[in-house]
Amino acid sequence: MDRPPSSLLRSLRSVALALSLSSVATLPACKESYVVGDHVLVEWEGNDYPAVIVTIEGPARFRVHYDGYDRIWDENVNQTRIKGRVKGPILAPPPPEKVLKRGGAPASSHSAAVGAPSRFREGTRVRVQWHGKPYSATIIQVLGGERYRVHYDGFGPEWDETIEASRILTPR
Repeated sequence: MDRPPSSLLRSLRSVALALSLSSVATLPACKESYVVGDHVLVEWEGNDYPAVIVTIEGPARFRVHYDGYDRIWDENVNQTRIKGRVKGPILAPPPPEKVLKRGGAPASSHSAAVGAPSRFREGTRVRVQWHGKPYSATIIQVLGGERYRVHYDGFGPEWDETIEASRILTPR
């Protein structure tokens, strides 16, 4: 059996190498996978804000809720805007300009009505609904009216969040 000419072998090797390199170049970069409930940093209006993933909308698309902000600011984001999981306590940047223009500010900025009566006090142990399930928590700050900052028992401070009284199921 005759061997193919060496120039043909070199050409075939070049084509094989080019094909393998092009397939590597088109592979998506390894991305972290996220699940509902993950606390993440999301690029929003030029800054990175802490948020929680509330639903998965597609292979690389998520609905997020920004910590301390009203649900009207929830949005669908591409995975490229997610900068990673939140590791430990984080200080969020100031509210985006569009939030301020609309008269809103994060709940943690004490924008709730000051002086309105609150049903609960700091230190009150409660059960809070979070994604459809009840969790034991302690009120760590009364923000005014019916807004509270809670700490979930058995979880780190990165899980603390600002909630409306409607999510408090019962005092414990």
